[in-house]
Amino acid sequence: MKSDTPITLAAARYPDRSLAVEDFDRVWSARGSGEFDHTAVAVVAKGPDGKLDIDRHDSTTKHLAWAGAGLAVVAPGVGVAVGAGAGAIVGHFHHNIPKDKIREAGDLLVSGQAGLIVVAVNKQGTDIEPLLPNAERTSVTQTTAGNLQAEIDQELAEAQARKADT
Repeated sequence: MKSDTPITLAAARYPDRSLAVEDFDRVWSARGSGEFDHTAVAVVAKGPDGKLDIDRHDSTTKHLAWAGAGLAVVAPGVGVAVGAGAGAIVGHFHHNIPKDKIREAGDLLVSGQAGLIVVAVNKQGTDIEPLLPNAERTSVTQTTAGNLQAEIDQELAEAQARKADT
């Protein structure tokens, strides 16, 4: 991935889960039609205890938990398991996305009954907001890949080395 490759992080708030799922399907279909390269999408919904849980997710990058990494940045209270390489993504987002945008996205997710998070390698610069018509409110921010691929490769190599040592 080139250092100037655009990456979009989007969060949206919904009054109920069904509307978030409709937009999930819309984003996933856009990915399928070539709008985005690597894409991860997750629906989060409030459980009976009022806490957000991942309700539905999909990713073109199964080996990297892109949506989980996005959630770990904007809504750290959501229990999400992330695999090797995700720490590099979390660090990259944390250092390259303005803190007010991270707070805004997190606040959106926790303030509704349901939410949607999208992380997309967005080489065409596609506007994600039109794919979220059911959202009460959205927060969309852009960053670039920078040295993300090198950071991921290093984290994966370190994880493999630790595994080999055990």
